Amino acid sequence: MVEDSMVNPTRWIRPLPERLINKIAAGEVIERPAAVLKELVENSLDAGSTQIDIIVEKSGTRRIVVIDNGCGINPDQIEIAFARHATSKISNFDDLDQLRSFGFRGEALPSIGSVSKTRMVSKTAEADTAMEIIIEAGVVRSLKPASAPIGTRVEVENLFFNTPARRKFLKSETTEAQHLTRNATALALSTPEVAFSYIINNRKLFSLTPRENDPETRVARLLLAGSADQLFHAETATNELKVQAYLSFPLFCRRNQYGLYIFINNRYIKSPTLVHAVTSGYAELLERGSYPAGAVFLTLNPAEVDVNVHPTKAEVRLSDERRIHDILHHIVRRSLRESGQLPTPRIVAGEQKALSDGHTAQEALRRLQSPSIPRPASTNTSLLRELYGKDEKPIAAANMPLPPVSENEPIISDRQTIRPDNGLPDFDAAIFMGRFSGVYLLFAGGDQLYIVDQHAAHERIIYEETMRNVEDGSGVSQNLLFPVNVDLPADQYALYENAAAVLKAAGFETEPFGPSTVMLSAVPSVLAKQSPERVFMGILADVEAARKAGSDLKKGIAQSIACRASVMAGDRVTEEEARALLRQLAQTKSRHSCPHGRPVILTITKYELDSKFGRK
Repeated sequence: MVEDSMVNPTRWIRPLPERLINKIAAGEVIERPAAVLKELVENSLDAGSTQIDIIVEKSGTRRIVVIDNGCGINPDQIEIAFARHATSKISNFDDLDQLRSFGFRGEALPSIGSVSKTRMVSKTAEADTAMEIIIEAGVVRSLKPASAPIGTRVEVENLFFNTPARRKFLKSETTEAQHLTRNATALALSTPEVAFSYIINNRKLFSLTPRENDPETRVARLLLAGSADQLFHAETATNELKVQAYLSFPLFCRRNQYGLYIFINNRYIKSPTLVHAVTSGYAELLERGSYPAGAVFLTLNPAEVDVNVHPTKAEVRLSDERRIHDILHHIVRRSLRESGQLPTPRIVAGEQKALSDGHTAQEALRRLQSPSIPRPASTNTSLLRELYGKDEKPIAAANMPLPPVSENEPIISDRQTIRPDNGLPDFDAAIFMGRFSGVYLLFAGGDQLYIVDQHAAHERIIYEETMRNVEDGSGVSQNLLFPVNVDLPADQYALYENAAAVLKAAGFETEPFGPSTVMLSAVPSVLAKQSPERVFMGILADVEAARKAGSDLKKGIAQSIACRASVMAGDRVTEEEARALLRQLAQTKSRHSCPHGRPVILTITKYELDSKFGRK
């Protein structure tokens, strides 16, 4: 019996201590420094602030300061504000169905206070003095009157000092700075009527005044370095839904989705479905893996949105997500067409006859279906009928594109009639048959037909040369006649700082020229004929996407340079140039694939052709 009791001791059920509860909650609500910034600024916005200043040191682990001019907290309630589930934003269950504030759980302040040293000073308009509270590891260390203007100042220091496991699993300072900047940008976009300033690691990344209080100006300022002419506006409004979207033209899209912000009732949210709605609206104008920059603001009945899904409130559940997807897709596509970026369908003879029978041009155009966009059966949604007429058929969210085939595997037919070439043929002895579709070089040798992707072949050559230059710092540069100043969005400037040494080794000559400006004085010689500003920003976007996918920084830069410097689809290549290209390809280490894993050469044998034509 004694041994049994030692093996299976009695386990008593009892409530956990409040400090332990707060520390557990902090693990859910406060994932990283960016979550602290988000929660504090949302509190400032809920307090009616018109000016918010953010200061971050050492990417948030040393210090995060948020200062606002909001309504403040009553002196006798400042300690209650750090109690778990204490809030002024809701009072009963029904309030969750009509939620209009950013915060509502009452978990953020106690969670922050339990894993840091937090100092808050707050004053209301009615109070004679401000009140200061200092909390360390969930314990109140000081509570006393103080001198301060109306509003609230919160200082969070030594974040995660008492949870070393959480601190250990934070990413690099550069990565954490990017998360902080993305949240600061989202909050500034969500409320353009509020003035914002944001300083991180002693650099002021933006300072937004009340003059920049319209959404389009703020989107351009934060995401496109102030170039509002690079945006188009898409909007619609009904009794059920209002959409305001400010999105970049296809030419200014990025290789990742981190420049695209989606808001529901001014709350920044993450939704793959709505991101797909936006990108599918661009149709064939976007390359695979590219995303527009910009912001989409959706306003709908709060009862249709459930924000109480995840502790961070970044994920929401919509009562009719498919309907909203379809509407957003059509609005983006329609606005692009009106801007001249999408081709307008021609009215063919059959449609001309329909017009003569009394149909309107809009009805005729509506019956035409884009060949690149599949259209499923109509959805019974009154709002779509209101927007586009009874014949309109939406693009279903469930009809999203399938994931791409692995880039390490060629796309081949089910009969295996085309395969990657296993040995490099003797192209000097082969017969040059010409070019096909502006991108493929055709050679015949013996009983085989070789199909060479001219861009992939050239890309492999330049990639290996660039990697050698990056490894030994011998990149050949071409000086610009006049240096170019490149204004970078705040998140990309941090990426530039991290990649500056590798960019220099590859042949870029750059130096900081202001808080978020880079002076570009030379580029790799292989890129000398291209726009230096566009190439530089494009390479940064490519590198960011590669880093998110886990690629090495050096390889990411080399891949981007190689892709941009290679001959493109449609470039004319003579027979002499084609043979020279393939002689250089023969000297490379991995001649059978481009740096992204796609095949360079495919082969069709005479036997396989005979089989297709029934001659065997």
